[in-house]
Amino acid sequence: MTPSAQAAVAEAFGGRHGVLFGRARSALLAVFEALGLHGRSILLIPSNACPSLLACAWASGAQVTLAPVNARTGVNDDAALAAQIETLAAEGKTGAVLFTHLYGFRLSFDAARRAARQAGWQTIENDANSSGFTPGGAARLEDVARIVSFGPGKVLDAGAGGAVITDDPALAEALSARAARYPALDEQADRVETALTLERRRLRNAGQASAGEALLLNEISELRYAFPASSEPDLLAALARLPVRIARRKARAALWQERLAPFAPQLACVDLPQPGPWRLIARAEPEVRDDLVARLREAGIDAGTNYPALSDAFPHLTGDQAHPDSEAWARTALNLWLDADYPAERIGQAVSIIASTLEASS
Repeated sequence: MTPSAQAAVAEAFGGRHGVLFGRARSALLAVFEALGLHGRSILLIPSNACPSLLACAWASGAQVTLAPVNARTGVNDDAALAAQIETLAAEGKTGAVLFTHLYGFRLSFDAARRAARQAGWQTIENDANSSGFTPGGAARLEDVARIVSFGPGKVLDAGAGGAVITDDPALAEALSARAARYPALDEQADRVETALTLERRRLRNAGQASAGEALLLNEISELRYAFPASSEPDLLAALARLPVRIARRKARAALWQERLAPFAPQLACVDLPQPGPWRLIARAEPEVRDDLVARLREAGIDAGTNYPALSDAFPHLTGDQAHPDSEAWARTALNLWLDADYPAERIGQAVSIIASTLEASS
């Protein structure tokens, strides 16, 4: 891996060292392992995150503990997360907390960071497109590591890859040694990943999300990949065009918000800072949300729903950690797209469908 690519990513994401991996989940698992998290360690992760987070935590051998999210925003509440850490620490538990900026919303975890440090826990930031990106403009690194992703469909889309950003040279060296032992991400790995994603989606759409728990071992076998050297030019090009890409996504998000504002409170956009918008995130009551998704998809508008709560998707592993707020969010979340396939005309088409659907449901 050339120093220029590593250095460019580190600078863009506010750290001294950057270590590239084939996927962000490869980076995350490497951090868990390099930090020595093990069977007695707790890994505290959001309860409605991508199943890959749970797969990484489970593969490390640590104990997964789910943190509830706000039913109206889908993100962790800082005070509630701090209280959960304090409770676990009072029980003699040690481990790490993953501060995840879900959907690219930039969140404050000041109280949770203080609680973790007082308890001797490690803190890791899962960036999720939220730190600002541009050289010198990223949010200050406050944790042992920041995980970033630049795979397909991400705000920073290099076609492949993820990275660990850290100020700790010893951790960077340990991570580099791990990455050097991993096979490079290739087309076969992409095919396997696509097949797993489609199967999980099929099960979700069929109301059988919990059946996806059986795919966990397949997912774990796909966690360890190195960044392919052939993708370095794509990564550097993606970093160079990122400010323009973010500006365009922010403009589309603003247009969606403007056009959807008259539908509140039936359909309400989540109003949180979003430096690198991943999707336009809104919520509606479950029966209305489901109607909207069906009508929009019939018209070719790729409306999305959120992952089910991890306690629903992995009932044997985490079913005893169900949180009503997380389950409520999963039933009400609506994701709308911000990429170039959604110019003003197509957004207008979607808004017309939303208006007629909401009128029929009222």
